[in-house]
Amino acid sequence: MKRMLSGVLAMVMACLLFTGWSVATAEEVDYVALAQADTNFNATGYPIVNEKVKKTIMIRQPANIGDPAEMETLNYIAEKMNIEIEWIVVGADGWKERINLMFASNDLPDIIMKGDISNLSRGIEDGQLIPLDGLMEAYSTGLKPLLEAYPGVDTSARAADGKLYTLPGINTLKANLTSHRNLWINKTWLDNLGLAMPTTTAELLDVLRAFRDQDADGDGNPSNEIPYGVEDSGAGHNARPDIIAGLFGLYSNFGYDNVQLVDDQVSFLKSTDAWKQVLQYMNTMYTEGLLDNEVYTQTSDMSIGKISSGNIGVFGLSSDDLFTTVSDQYVALAPVQSDSGLEPVIALASNSMGSNTFITAADESPWVSFRLLDYFFTEEGSMTIGCFNPDLIGITCQQYEDGSWDYSDEMLQDERGVAVAVGEACPLPGGGFGYWRHEKNSNYIYSQKVQENVPVWEPYYQTTSVYGAPQFDTETTDRINEIRSDLDVYVNECQAKFITGEMSFDKWDEYISTLQRLGVDELVGYYQAYYDSIR
Repeated sequence: MKRMLSGVLAMVMACLLFTGWSVATAEEVDYVALAQADTNFNATGYPIVNEKVKKTIMIRQPANIGDPAEMETLNYIAEKMNIEIEWIVVGADGWKERINLMFASNDLPDIIMKGDISNLSRGIEDGQLIPLDGLMEAYSTGLKPLLEAYPGVDTSARAADGKLYTLPGINTLKANLTSHRNLWINKTWLDNLGLAMPTTTAELLDVLRAFRDQDADGDGNPSNEIPYGVEDSGAGHNARPDIIAGLFGLYSNFGYDNVQLVDDQVSFLKSTDAWKQVLQYMNTMYTEGLLDNEVYTQTSDMSIGKISSGNIGVFGLSSDDLFTTVSDQYVALAPVQSDSGLEPVIALASNSMGSNTFITAADESPWVSFRLLDYFFTEEGSMTIGCFNPDLIGITCQQYEDGSWDYSDEMLQDERGVAVAVGEACPLPGGGFGYWRHEKNSNYIYSQKVQENVPVWEPYYQTTSVYGAPQFDTETTDRINEIRSDLDVYVNECQAKFITGEMSFDKWDEYISTLQRLGVDELVGYYQAYYDSIR
């Protein structure tokens, strides 16, 4: 790889690489000074470098994106920046093992993209990831102003030492922050049976029973409808009780399904009497055959197939990309009122899409990498990575007379669905990516259909503060992981057993006692201390 580096710069870089970068050394490195000494580097404008440089990027590849090396958007951006990219592509199933091995052996790429790091705090403390604060102050035209506009993202992205080691994805598309907690209902079925839109949890059960018993689709078979289904494209085998919990006014926080924040107090959500009421309601749904009884065993393909067929009465989904061929059958269902005494709510995720994009200590010119990644947070870059750029018209996009953008006709008419075509052209589907997601670059999840229905859900969006997952120090992280390794498994197992009826609610007190024994109070204490530190 050619570099136009001064002799002093080359010597400094060689020394840093040789010594392995202790934490103290990494903090002392003045990356901006090194960037200023790099005569090949352009601090503003494009290309980023005069003479092409090579970067290795390790990327997590979920099932809904194609080969990054073949993506028109990424290739266009690499050419614009004058950067040659060597992609290290790792499937989602093998990501954790591969990333752990690379950190253990210190055999790191320049950039890590679209994937989390199991022990992030350890990688930071060992100096394997570099702090980005100085580079951001000097060269950011995208990330810095967004973090200033969304300080909650900045807070949650910072490590225990207060520094920024990640370029966190930032999601300002509010309709997408629901994480599939907004409900759709089959209006065609309602009309076929002469039913009104349900407004209470009791009425919802009655509607689901009618869907089950009265041949709602009118095909002559009264037993082939699925009253309530769950989107499970990630094969999590989860009944998504968080969706139903919103009807009872409950929601979690800190990027962790099991804790809540109420009146500045953190508590364990899934040990409350209100949560018991949610599970009892879902037990009724399951035992009466209203909730899809294959929810814990179905494959992701089965889940998607059921939704795309139009054979489900009610389900939660943020977008309509999985049921575009039958979308005319569905309308938004406003959260129904329970008898919990709390107003129904659609919980929102943090504007942070998590810590999933990093520059490692192996990178010889991290200032170049930073400017490349920062581009994804600019207006132009966020549009380009989403397929929309004048230079890509006819390839990945088209622009209408009113100035709005859409995907190319070829992509829109793809028999596999537009989401599949988008995943082959850009890396956005599947989340977990350091870029700015907004209303203008997310057509595949923010269609006209979704936009028309948002007004039904929007009055119920969570209004209290949403915090992202904290970054604890290594010692605290290790202890939290130790507690959660048993606690989370136990909670999930009992949750499923309560819903299916395998565990009687007579065992609720025993369940609570076991949570105490597994360290729930200590765990809540760590989250409370974190919250108190950022208030």
